[in-house]
Amino acid sequence: LALLAAAGLDDPAAALRGLLAVAPVDLAAFLRDRGLGTEAGQRLVAAAGGTMLGPQAVAAAQLAALQAGAQTALAAFHGENPDLVGLGREKLRLILRPRLAKEAFLAFLRAEAEAGHLVLEGAFLRLPDHEVRLSVEDEALWARVAPALTGADRFRPPRVRDFAAALGAEEADLRRVLRMCARLGRVDQIAQDHFFARQVTAEMVGLLVEIEAGAPEGWITAALFRDRVQNGRKVAIQILEYFDRLGVTLRRGDLRRINPHRRDLFEPEPGLAAAPEAVAAGMG
Repeated sequence: LALLAAAGLDDPAAALRGLLAVAPVDLAAFLRDRGLGTEAGQRLVAAAGGTMLGPQAVAAAQLAALQAGAQTALAAFHGENPDLVGLGREKLRLILRPRLAKEAFLAFLRAEAEAGHLVLEGAFLRLPDHEVRLSVEDEALWARVAPALTGADRFRPPRVRDFAAALGAEEADLRRVLRMCARLGRVDQIAQDHFFARQVTAEMVGLLVEIEAGAPEGWITAALFRDRVQNGRKVAIQILEYFDRLGVTLRRGDLRRINPHRRDLFEPEPGLAAAPEAVAAGMG
């Protein structure tokens, strides 16, 4: 009823102010419904005491509630999960009130990150003072593993058992360290005991984008991807299924396309850290 009453006001600034008092407003839709040009948008938002977050305008009180809610949710998550890098971006969006559209929520997160209130790492969010660290011994083991995950054979790294045998390390220790590195955003566990360096995962997403751009009708096939990474069909399919689970790719039978709404999970934000493990606990 409050929305209807506000929408019935003749003065656009007063109407927008009334709408913002209830919920975020899609500014483009508001201007369209009133027959106003886009040039009037910023003026009306300022007159209504609002702030733009991507395509949505929010009231000052709503923005303050979002900021406080984000801090509370992240602090609680870190307290309950000190060994995890952070809370899933989408999970936090669904927790906070008012609930923003995805594009507006990403604009909110970027603004909060630029202000130093939180750290945005792809699919994860954390408070600036939260950090998961490896022990000195674990870091030493990681240093022995990392070159094999980022070198010429980065698209076909050994599985944990083969790594352990080659390094003369305990299989259980290596598995534990790699899983911790996944939480730190250094690697992704694509399949059982099969870890890929985070930058390699991002590189493979880039390859999928290239394949889609050059493929007939824009469809990605397992064979096209296998040939680009020069890997076996089984591993290529496991990688593609990993991207399917994350929503990075949209599957139809044996064909796939890139999901533009999830592609940024493996694209580092300008000036921010690269995307972390996108399927660890907290993704939501």
